[in-house]
Amino acid sequence: MSHHHRITLSRGRFASPASRVIEQTRALGPVSRDELARTTGLSLPTVNRSVSALLRAGLLRERPDAAPVGVTGRPRTPVEVDPTRFATLGFHLGRGVASVAVGDLRGRVVCERTVPQPLDGPPDLEQLAALSAELLGGQPGRVPLVAGLVAPWADLDLDRSETSARLHDVLGLDVITADHVPAVAATEFLHRRHGTGGVTLYVYARNTVGFAVAVDHGSDTDVSRSGSLTHFPTFPTAEPEGCVCGRTGCLGAAYSDHAVARRASAAGIVPVGAPVEQVVDAARLGSLPAHELLEQRARALGAVAAIVRDMTAPHRVVLVGQGFTGYDPSLTTVLSAFEEQTALGSADVSFTRFGAGIQATTACTVALGPVYDDPVGLAPTSGTGSRIA
Repeated sequence: MSHHHRITLSRGRFASPASRVIEQTRALGPVSRDELARTTGLSLPTVNRSVSALLRAGLLRERPDAAPVGVTGRPRTPVEVDPTRFATLGFHLGRGVASVAVGDLRGRVVCERTVPQPLDGPPDLEQLAALSAELLGGQPGRVPLVAGLVAPWADLDLDRSETSARLHDVLGLDVITADHVPAVAATEFLHRRHGTGGVTLYVYARNTVGFAVAVDHGSDTDVSRSGSLTHFPTFPTAEPEGCVCGRTGCLGAAYSDHAVARRASAAGIVPVGAPVEQVVDAARLGSLPAHELLEQRARALGAVAAIVRDMTAPHRVVLVGQGFTGYDPSLTTVLSAFEEQTALGSADVSFTRFGAGIQATTACTVALGPVYDDPVGLAPTSGTGSRIA
């Protein structure tokens, strides 16, 4: 089990040859061995040896159909990460809900399921493990290598080490844990890939609000700076909302999905206990009070994102989570509030490409860490496997 707070995004020249080769193959594939030698900085013989080892382990596969016209011979045959043989398991714990997913070795979700979980108690890990076995049963031939477990640990008041140890005992797999917001940032970075040099700030908002910073050091890239925005003070225009910390006006208490839904039900916009999605539906159907409630949140979140940008001075900003993206008409409001608040001038601001599937994708992406750290060593030998395989 691993509990490191730093999430490595690219290992660069500090990694083993096999790790560098599979990492670049995931990013570029199908890719030739010549191109791998150029992008990794390794000699062609070293690349050939690493590719051969990864092919034997079943982590890569050849793609002769992707070879340029007129190119022949195995050394010229492109290779790619094999998305069919092995799998990662992803578990994301939220407030009252959990996502379970099966991912491939490229970090893509193959199948997933979302299920309710106890609000006032620990997650039902036996149920979640059984669900992962059910999902794997629908993917014959896939062998799970490792599991990723992601949660906003402090917000859920869960012990990270104890929870991962329990899941490890049930699964019989190594469990890699990560905090929710840094894990989301890592997922966004890995699946974006282009234009990510320098420093990238990720601001997340849904029921958890926080930020993380990905830094490209040139030799490697990681997410090692993150922080919670749960108790960030909102602005005077926000209605005072009591927080568990005893104060009023904290960002999480005022503008989380749960908070917006509670405010909407108090205003008679939606029934008591309705989720925020019903507030969004009401706004889309023309409810002006619902629209203004979502616009108020958009203005607050855009302004807070600008303040965090001014504090960290990144090269770009990526806004993630349904708090930002759940209601399309408010996207321009977020950007306007950001521009009005920032003291550093115009910024490269974009929104996540992931929708409701970000939680499952994040958990599966976190599980890729050990695969890319030691790909050949992690691939199972004959007779090994997990309890749920």
